[in-house]
Amino acid sequence: MIPMSHAAASAFLHLMGGVVAFRIRGRGEGETGWTPIDVFANDRRNAASRWPLWRNHCITLTASAVAVGWDFARDVIEEEAQEPTTPVRPVRVTGGRLGDIDRRYRSGGQPWCSCAEILAHECGHTAQARRMGFLYWPLVGSVTLLREGPRWFHRLENEASEFGEFGGIIPGTIHPRLLS
Repeated sequence: MIPMSHAAASAFLHLMGGVVAFRIRGRGEGETGWTPIDVFANDRRNAASRWPLWRNHCITLTASAVAVGWDFARDVIEEEAQEPTTPVRPVRVTGGRLGDIDRRYRSGGQPWCSCAEILAHECGHTAQARRMGFLYWPLVGSVTLLREGPRWFHRLENEASEFGEFGGIIPGTIHPRLLS
């Protein structure tokens, strides 16, 4: 169940004309059902954006909304076309870390993370938002730019990578801009 504060914030994003690139299924470890998550896309989050704090970032906005750049959304579509993710075969972050090359290698993965793994990390954050309610924004938002790491203040980022699961794109929800 999505906390009311997150439901209101998600409704506000839609009201403000946010463009949903596609919808995905996500959950955190221990959650039994899949939650539909809107993946909003805008040009400010593209790799070539002039907005330094937005450029090339994926970020969880609410318990059911993630923001990405159109270029990342396109990469997700291409990756999913080659190897689709499903609720039966969900994606988790290899080794439980996006940026720890040694840990990823020891777990049998590539040193770089896939788009699906990045979405799995964001799904971990949506699970935190469902669990924490309105406290998610000050608790996680205040440390999210610090990324993963070994210190106590990296705990919430590490947890998102360890426990998030991406269950694939919900069929029929891909924005026409991504279908060309």
